[in-house]
Amino acid sequence: MEKERISNQLPNESTPKVDVIYQDEISSSELNNFPENSFTIVILDECRDGECITDINTYDLNSRQLFIHLPQKEYIWKLPADVSGRRLIVQDSILETFSPTLKHTFSLHSKYEMIEPNDEAYDKLSAEFSAIRKEIYSEMIFPELINARVRLLALMINLWVEEIYGKSVLNHHDNLAFRFHSLVQKYYKTQKNVSFYAQELCITPNYLGVISRKQYKISPLEFIRERVLLEAKKLLHSSGKSIKEIAYELGFRNLSHFSYFFRSQTGMTPKNYRTAMSRS
Repeated sequence: MEKERISNQLPNESTPKVDVIYQDEISSSELNNFPENSFTIVILDECRDGECITDINTYDLNSRQLFIHLPQKEYIWKLPADVSGRRLIVQDSILETFSPTLKHTFSLHSKYEMIEPNDEAYDKLSAEFSAIRKEIYSEMIFPELINARVRLLALMINLWVEEIYGKSVLNHHDNLAFRFHSLVQKYYKTQKNVSFYAQELCITPNYLGVISRKQYKISPLEFIRERVLLEAKKLLHSSGKSIKEIAYELGFRNLSHFSYFFRSQTGMTPKNYRTAMSRS
């Protein structure tokens, strides 16, 4: 296992560059050594004792916990010898491809660094860890597919953070940018026009554009589309719904409209994306 891990960290010249490192085993010394220009996701599969100390809180460790090691923050891990867990080290280059919603969850500004998912959510998160591992150690490596799985895992974590902590995760800043964020979370399936959100905020669409570009570096329309796209990817990957059902759930008039939207955003049809993400 050690050789396998080292080979992933130090690829040879013929190996495609992968911006994710997967570790099957964790220890206190390993987790306390935090790589620069990256963040990590740690999942504790079996753990009966120990603690994790951060500048926000001290956590008693248990099985089936997930931690986000946020950039530029101190973490002190005290793990028992018999712990079973896994870690992903994700380079900032992938973080830069995240939507503004995900960037906030994995940035130093986030206050949400640990979640305790229920059994169903844990199984899904664990399965994504396993899928990423399989892609990294496959004979033919596709870096973009690995990156896509990391983004999907990040989305799942983000949605579970919202499920646990409620809308306060979005509304703790009392300003227009975060109110816009909250409104998009609530209405993105039915309202895709910038004018609707501007009206709800009692401002002009142009001013909303100024706010969105300043806070999120993209236009309000791009922000709305990114949220729709994230949900589309999640449903295509983890639900048994047909593509037509997904299209109607996300508020598209018909399947062709949804397919055009998805392809314009990803370069892939919904069907091809689903096939790629379920590839054995």
